[in-house]
Amino acid sequence: MENPSLREQPREQKAPIMESRQDASILGWLEGSGRLMDRDNQEKSAAAREEEDSEEINALMGGDDFDEEDED
Repeated sequence: MENPSLREQPREQKAPIMESRQDASILGWLEGSGRLMDRDNQEKSAAAREEEDSEEINALMGGDDFDEEDED
């Protein structure tokens, strides 16, 4: 497997200095690569997952048959 981001330099030779791009930013890179996700969508999907998980746990436990007031 070849990674084009990696280059091999002889140990005795100084590594070349890469010039920085003026337009480079993390935000720009995230947007350009499609890795930037909308926070609202993440929060909605997390809330939906929590609801699904709680429904699944309730189903496994047999529902809401247990009340804490019954212990008294």
